[in-house]
Amino acid sequence: MIQIHKKEYELIDEVIEHFDFKKCHRVMKHLKWGWGFEEQIPTIDRLRESAIKRIEGAIEGIRESKKHSHLESYFSSSGGLKATVWKNRYGQITNIQLDFILTEWNAGED
Repeated sequence: MIQIHKKEYELIDEVIEHFDFKKCHRVMKHLKWGWGFEEQIPTIDRLRESAIKRIEGAIEGIRESKKHSHLESYFSSSGGLKATVWKNRYGQITNIQLDFILTEWNAGED
């Protein structure tokens, strides 16, 4: 289990409070987008739980990336949810973003 600092909890709470999980749930129901072996559409509570896990995973990832100190952001994604965290030059997490990805495309180099 990773250690979450007070400021990070505040950022997580803000994201979870304002993210539109109902909209994600409606889209998933409409598309019959299920999770797991039984392909069940997740409940809104399960979406929230998964979002928190994605955020915690991104926080853990960026902390473990100390050997790559130039790394300023890190993301964790699963089931359409993508959490991205950013750190400042002092290694403090300053921003957390949660996305629900329906489709995405990229080609070539950045």
